[in-house]
Amino acid sequence: MKEFQSDIQIMENFEHIYTQKLDDTTAGSDLSVSQIKALCAFNDGQYLSMKQLADNLGVKISRMNTIADSLIKDGIAECSQIHDKSNRVKVRLTSQGKNIREQIAANRCKLAEIIYVRLSDKDKVTLRNSLDTAFKILKKIS
Repeated sequence: MKEFQSDIQIMENFEHIYTQKLDDTTAGSDLSVSQIKALCAFNDGQYLSMKQLADNLGVKISRMNTIADSLIKDGIAECSQIHDKSNRVKVRLTSQGKNIREQIAANRCKLAEIIYVRLSDKDKVTLRNSLDTAFKILKKIS
């Protein structure tokens, strides 16, 4: 049990500093973490259904509806005026949304580079292997 508590603390510490660093890359926007993640669910210029967006983001459709509504309200996404045969609303990023997504991506790359160049070769290998292992474990249990 003590080891489990220690593991939880390590994960919380990682999540805290990782989230803090990601917040530094949000291009001065007031977007929530969910909204920022949702920007990656869109394909450039294409209208997507809520189901497609939810699948791309890995969330339930109801959650995607809430996120999309907030993005539309903020002018970051827009609804299609043309409905398909199923009469589903489709959504895409506006030019403002694309610009925000590009700026956040550029800031994240810059941050990753700043961190990465400070690591020794040994630390780079250790970090890469640790992240790969964590990804494989999470994927296996998901």
